[in-house]
Amino acid sequence: MTDTHSAPESGSSGQIHPSPDDSFPEYEYMDPEVRQRNEQFAMIAMSIVFVMILGMIFGMSGLTSAFMADQVKGLRIMGWGMAIFSASSLLHLLVSRIWRGSLLPGLASRNSYLLVPSLVCVIAYLYALFSDTAFVFVGFIGGNLFFPLFGKYILSMERPEPPVRAGSFHLSPFSRVSLATVVLVGIIVGLGIGMDSAGSQSIGRGLFARTVVSEKLLQSRKSVHMIIFRFIKPYRILEALRQDQSRGVRIQVLVRPETLKEDRDAVHTLLTAGIPVRILPSDTPKWLRPYTVLDGRILLQGSKGWSDTPIPFQKQLSVQATLLLFERIRKMDYNFKVIWDHSTPLSSHPPS
Repeated sequence: MTDTHSAPESGSSGQIHPSPDDSFPEYEYMDPEVRQRNEQFAMIAMSIVFVMILGMIFGMSGLTSAFMADQVKGLRIMGWGMAIFSASSLLHLLVSRIWRGSLLPGLASRNSYLLVPSLVCVIAYLYALFSDTAFVFVGFIGGNLFFPLFGKYILSMERPEPPVRAGSFHLSPFSRVSLATVVLVGIIVGLGIGMDSAGSQSIGRGLFARTVVSEKLLQSRKSVHMIIFRFIKPYRILEALRQDQSRGVRIQVLVRPETLKEDRDAVHTLLTAGIPVRILPSDTPKWLRPYTVLDGRILLQGSKGWSDTPIPFQKQLSVQATLLLFERIRKMDYNFKVIWDHSTPLSSHPPS
């Protein structure tokens, strides 16, 4: 019978080395100070990843809110998410640089195919946020593509994490668990923001409707296109229009010939404030009803002046601002511009 245990080779120290089947993890022999330092940095990196996930949740919340209620508010929420995600990603890269040493050489330029489109996405978002375009969905497309492109670019330059301890938990912002959390929590938060917003709903008539209109007017940044038949208790609306005019918002108001007699003082107030007012042409379509378009993105429609008592054929005022209605809002704004070009301008003193 052959002995299966062979003697150590000549020149060997006699030390028994573990076989490949034996498992003696390297981190068991790590210097305690090094391991403690690694654990501290690992906790910092984990906290930063949670912030990155929070930024992605903001992005999903903004998208959900835009589809449910208010595309303008949704676009702003997504912007906050992009800012949080960018800052936390760069901070994660800094922590990785301090913890793991220099970045992997050559990857910054080699992975530029991720960085360049991410910058294009930022440009698309800023274009939708600050321009007059009605195609707000371009900003949401850019924002949603920005998260994976920029995040992957940053993480691709980092070295692998050193071992810390057995069973340690490692979280990535793009793991299945993270993405499922982003989608679920983002949708829930977005639904809550949408239900709390007056971005797209029927708001009735009277004092409450006039208050909502004045608030929406004060939130406008670029343009107010208004067709109005009657100024009924218009103090809040006129004051909001004057403030918009002083802020440089481009205001255009269309009225009927009857409005000059029924609400002469209100029209005179607008003209005195330097707000251009025009009279609707005589061949105005019969189906035309009062409406207001703010910044080409929010539509207020359905009332003859938001009076306290019903007027024949008067509908309750509604606010329409969802991303799904962008084409309708765009067409209503286009119709206003066509009617405006065919209307008669008023001088600083309306005719009696």
